[in-house]
Amino acid sequence: MAVGKGSRLHRRAGVLFFWSMTLVFATALILSLVSFQPFLLMIAVLSYYAVVSGYRALYHKKLHKTRSVIKFVDWLALALNGLTNLFFMIWGISLLDESQGIGILAIVFGSLGLSMSVSNIVSFISQPTDKMYWLYAHINGFVVGYIACATAFSVTVVDFIPGIWGWLWPTIIGSPLIAYWITRYKIKFKKGAKPSEVLILR
Repeated sequence: MAVGKGSRLHRRAGVLFFWSMTLVFATALILSLVSFQPFLLMIAVLSYYAVVSGYRALYHKKLHKTRSVIKFVDWLALALNGLTNLFFMIWGISLLDESQGIGILAIVFGSLGLSMSVSNIVSFISQPTDKMYWLYAHINGFVVGYIACATAFSVTVVDFIPGIWGWLWPTIIGSPLIAYWITRYKIKFKKGAKPSEVLILR
């Protein structure tokens, strides 16, 4: 996040982050199903789809011109994420009477995950008019994935942050950063800056 966007170091770090998240997702999926840990499963799905969306956004640089850049893997990831999070929501609603805590958690996580799929469906079908859409989607996806991982780490490992703040601090810090970075780039492009002047494009 700190180094020049599109630089060699940025690209290599991004690839390492993506595959590290893939490993985290695979192991979390196995652990959550073997030992039945719903929170771990929900955070794994939410964080990984965000990262997958952010990674795939790099291949959508021409989405404002053609839908052909959207591939089967994009639709597959979108569908799997959407259906999984819809299940989380329905399951959460069914638990409200007997286990309200996990029920509310499932509804919240399911809603967040489902909203990402819906947002991507709209973008894929309607096509964004902003040619830099892919950059904003990339930033949002990777940082949201990072926030989700930091949240999971915070509530399961960090024990000195009290109560609900252990859940909230990654979002409190990360969300304004997403808004700041995206707004910063939008202002630069609005002022006439060319993408090649701001980013190292491949």
